[in-house]
Amino acid sequence: MTVGIVGLGAAGLRTAMLLERAGVTVRLFEARYRPGGRMFTADEGNGAVYEAGGEWIDADHLRCLDLMGEFGLEPNEPVDWPRKLVHKGKECTDVTLWNDALEDDLRVEAAAREFCSNLREPPWENLQAKELDRQVLGDFLREHTSSERGLWWVTAKYRSDEGDDPDRIGLLGWLSGYLHYMDREGEEMSAYRFPGGASRLFERMIGTLKAEPVYGAVLHRVRQDASGVTLIFENGEARVDRVILTLPPPALERVVFEPAISVEKRCAVEACRMSRAIKIVWEFDRPWWEEAGWGGSMLCDGPLQQTWDASGADAPVLSAYICGDRAVEWSRLGDPVRAGVYELSLLFPQAAKSFQRGWIHDWVNDPYAQGAFSHLAPEYVLEHMRYIAPAEGRVHFAGEHTAMWTGFIEGALESAERVVEEIIRTES
Repeated sequence: MTVGIVGLGAAGLRTAMLLERAGVTVRLFEARYRPGGRMFTADEGNGAVYEAGGEWIDADHLRCLDLMGEFGLEPNEPVDWPRKLVHKGKECTDVTLWNDALEDDLRVEAAAREFCSNLREPPWENLQAKELDRQVLGDFLREHTSSERGLWWVTAKYRSDEGDDPDRIGLLGWLSGYLHYMDREGEEMSAYRFPGGASRLFERMIGTLKAEPVYGAVLHRVRQDASGVTLIFENGEARVDRVILTLPPPALERVVFEPAISVEKRCAVEACRMSRAIKIVWEFDRPWWEEAGWGGSMLCDGPLQQTWDASGADAPVLSAYICGDRAVEWSRLGDPVRAGVYELSLLFPQAAKSFQRGWIHDWVNDPYAQGAFSHLAPEYVLEHMRYIAPAEGRVHFAGEHTAMWTGFIEGALESAERVVEEIIRTES
């Protein structure tokens, strides 16, 4: 049996590893001219190295940690500096959080836990929660906070986690994700990064494979019949027994299927939303934030939203993560890098004096993804979620948008395990 895998991000590469271990021949195709998809380590030269896409691993993302362990890689733990919080010109840290914000945060968590106690997995089986599926996270946060500062704090925190504004996030979908956090003790989120960068891990993964990746393979059409699947790319065709598509939903929408996929699958793909997020990255001549007794990590009520020390090598690098409507606005600026330095210097004058060069990674307008990662929009869970993952004949689907850990690297790896079991079971 020969299985084609289209899309060589974390899901595609892990799927290839697991299939080859099971004795299956794979053929690998990727639209970009590199592996990794929405994850890659940018090396701009002269020691400026950083993650341009996904980079954080939670402490309970066991598949990610186990995968690194297979290659003898120890995850990097960021230096434990308190995160700076800036709201209306006043500052504190997440360790010394303002009392009103802390109380609101605790109220939100208590309400989330109460709702979650009545939910079960998989999420689409919670038919009693139709009203929750219609609501948005933003309304839930407003309902359970009593101070302006507290509302800003929980909005900033969960916007960062979801990659988009809370008014675009379905409440039932968010609560379904919150179920994963019920046993957390408070230090699990963003606990680790990939040692040497995500691209180093992908190189190790490819190094284990017999199959050679074909890059620049933009999929246009999938034609299946009783004996196999023909993949029609921009510059050629391939014939396989089965195919696994790990493409993000916007890319799947552009693929023509013959025969057509089911109405339920098509609607699920179209309804799956991608989070609007960009990264702006600056190199400085020195780590001025450390000189100021600060680790570089910040959440603020200004347009930059969130920053952290993103240095992956010798050069001091700071990254901003901007989500939602603000991300769209920044992506339209003529020079978002310089605009970011200006905004940063309003808070920290040293930034403008120390700035060397910078880059933007606009995932909103990325041609292959059109977003950073998926999220569960209002009415998606009960109407569409059950249909996003199942196979359509000889065509199988993987990627974080098909997983229970939706939106995470962990979800991409979860989907790889599921789809491999699916194919082995089908062929046995």
